[in-house]
Amino acid sequence: MSIIKLLNKKIDRILFTTPSHNQHSMYSRDFDDFYKHDLSEIDGFDNLQNPKGAIMVAQGKASEIFKTKATYFIVQGATTAILAAMKAVISPGDKVLVARNCHKSVYNGLILTAGLIDWIMPEVDEEWGIYTHIDTNKLKKTLELNDYKAFILTSPTYEGVNSDIEEIASVCKNHNTYLIVDESHGSLYNFSNDLPKTAIEQGADVSINSLHKTAGALNQCALLHISNNIRNIELEIFQKALNIFQTTSPSYPLLENIEACLNFLNSNQGILELSNLLSNIEKMKSDLDRFGVEFYNNENHDPTKLLFKKEGISGFDLSDSLFEEFNIEDELCNERSSLCLTGIGTTRQKLDKLKSALKKVMTNPSYKPEKVEFQPHPLVKIQPVSSFNRNYVYVNREDSYMKISNKIVVPYPPGFGILYPGEVIQEWHLRYLDDNVQVIC
Repeated sequence: MSIIKLLNKKIDRILFTTPSHNQHSMYSRDFDDFYKHDLSEIDGFDNLQNPKGAIMVAQGKASEIFKTKATYFIVQGATTAILAAMKAVISPGDKVLVARNCHKSVYNGLILTAGLIDWIMPEVDEEWGIYTHIDTNKLKKTLELNDYKAFILTSPTYEGVNSDIEEIASVCKNHNTYLIVDESHGSLYNFSNDLPKTAIEQGADVSINSLHKTAGALNQCALLHISNNIRNIELEIFQKALNIFQTTSPSYPLLENIEACLNFLNSNQGILELSNLLSNIEKMKSDLDRFGVEFYNNENHDPTKLLFKKEGISGFDLSDSLFEEFNIEDELCNERSSLCLTGIGTTRQKLDKLKSALKKVMTNPSYKPEKVEFQPHPLVKIQPVSSFNRNYVYVNREDSYMKISNKIVVPYPPGFGILYPGEVIQEWHLRYLDDNVQVIC
């Protein structure tokens, strides 16, 4: 029996269990359907920490859909999946290579696992003001010089740029390095031949999907995928790791939502919906071409990420104009471009409103874009696990140069750090710091 069917069965009993709301809302009847399915692990129901019933069946079906050794349902977001994956793979003292544009949860995972970090910088596209892919040759040289237990990267990036995971996976296997891919923004890849292949299909050992970002699920719905070809790690260790980080009171409505989301995406209706989305996006891009709007595109780009710019206006001003004049809010922007995210649920009408607005945005013929400066390679003086409880003092910002930061600076979105505790404060960082700066004694 599926989770959905289980929750739709009438419960003919009086529950003196958690939660206390008795399956209806005391505050708003609009939430009654949600409350009706908000149950605990009562008799006859399954347990996310040791699934043997409906949850096991639903996860097994998900594994078949994604062609994995195992797929786990996550009700606390991709962050929990990342932490669990790292805990399962990394032991204290293991060296870990991390792409600098990884989500801050990877840094937090190194605090929890006591892994030793080295950073590798992604390539940049100055014309668009973004970080792009991981250069495979640079990775190969790095792995030849060091013995790493794991390599962790984000693909696709927030802006939809994918690295060559197939080649990266091959390089990692040649050096006995586990490959963990934060594929949070690539949850739709499994359901269309017009999108890039999934990280698991390309040879990653572990990948993570965040279903709410593009696949239409509720916030906090995510998946943890384990490859059929993973070496020397039993599945049991991933369940043990998940049980450390994932709540012992999981939300059944969220579990139900994950199952329903995957059922839809894997159905003829879902496949058609995704196909229509991609078609509508391509039509919008084509229609805007003669209005000076340029969209980012390359062979490894995810077309559901609308990264665009318009000649004669900065990305910041373009973002402001869309919001103030047309009530359209983008996800993020930089000096050169602006990013709008789409996914299941993005209608043609919604895209038409964006198209209409972009046609009307005024430009300045004399505008000259400023040079985009990307962060320098980090100088790690103290490892994450050692920097966590260190004593610190406050100094003036101008006096913090070349001192060791106790401050974490993470613009959100996209959620990856420009400065972490234990790293040297370089001149580039000063513009992002407060007047009083925490530095490690």
